[in-house]
Amino acid sequence: MTSRRLTDLFLELARIDALPGKEGPVAKYALSFFKNLGLPAGLDGSAVAALSNTSNVVCQVGGGGDFVLVSHMDTLLPASGAGPLIAADRISSGGKGPIGVDSRAGMAAILYALERAVHSGLRLKPFTIAFTTRGKGNMAGVKNLALPGRIRSAFIFGSEPPPGAYTASSAGIALFSADILGRSADASLDPESGVSAIAIAAKALSALSFGRHDPETTSNVGTIAGGVNPGTVPLAALVRGQIRVSEAAKALPLLDRIKAEFEKSAQAAGGAVAFKWSWEFQPYLHAPDSEVLNLAEGALRRAGLSPAPMAAAEGSEANALNARGVAAVTFGIGACSSKPNQEYILLDHLSKAAEIVSQIIGK
Repeated sequence: MTSRRLTDLFLELARIDALPGKEGPVAKYALSFFKNLGLPAGLDGSAVAALSNTSNVVCQVGGGGDFVLVSHMDTLLPASGAGPLIAADRISSGGKGPIGVDSRAGMAAILYALERAVHSGLRLKPFTIAFTTRGKGNMAGVKNLALPGRIRSAFIFGSEPPPGAYTASSAGIALFSADILGRSADASLDPESGVSAIAIAAKALSALSFGRHDPETTSNVGTIAGGVNPGTVPLAALVRGQIRVSEAAKALPLLDRIKAEFEKSAQAAGGAVAFKWSWEFQPYLHAPDSEVLNLAEGALRRAGLSPAPMAAAEGSEANALNARGVAAVTFGIGACSSKPNQEYILLDHLSKAAEIVSQIIGK
């Protein structure tokens, strides 16, 4: 049976609005919660860098230890108006709107396990808790998260797969852009003087292949813009796209070829191009015998679950932490949110998520 206290924590959090960049009310709730438990907690000063009205909340238990539990504070849409409904086996939005089930369940599981341990006098390992801003979108909170230097591992709570599943790997996405400069001219009276930036883009794109390159590598151009009006040879054009890879090294040859084609096309026409790329999030792959997987699987087994390693379906805070050198995995907690108005989590899954936390932090 799911603890009433655990359910109440979820409901309290679900009634607080915290859109990306506006997580202040949830941060205030978390800081008050830690204070009531007599635990040191504060803000890490990341608000400006993350473009949020609050910084990440960080609580170091027993000195902070060498691992961190993470859940984000924001929801993609306002959640307070839905009024979560409790049924016999689940908490749901009742079709009335989003309730931020992933972040609220992740936070509730961590807070409940911590509170239960403190009130029961259970022995705890030293560890850190981080509730982050902007988990939805660019993950700016976790990218700027100030962590103790001894942190080696991270466990993120808040994804859709059921308890027992965890991410042993994830693809990464590299974003690229080509800003093309031609030469403007009157298309009716003096087209010979013009260099069409759109034509440069078209020639480069026609020489490239996009789509699936191998089972784990894809590329796409998603945005093309340029020109002012039909009577003017377009001075500028913008092309935006992405590459999805399972290994970082696979991205570079594709990016180099795309860059080369745009430069070739621009040079041939007498124009210019500025090509840039950056990681939206980097891929990761943990070895089967890695410390972080051993810790994750040990906690799952002690919680009575069968470990099920999986490849992440999309980027998460685990990608950002792994890129920073902190070995991170995301635990499935059964946060079902395929449609904003039909979010739910099974009470049994919420209980199991809290038990996973207990097995990680307890001695």
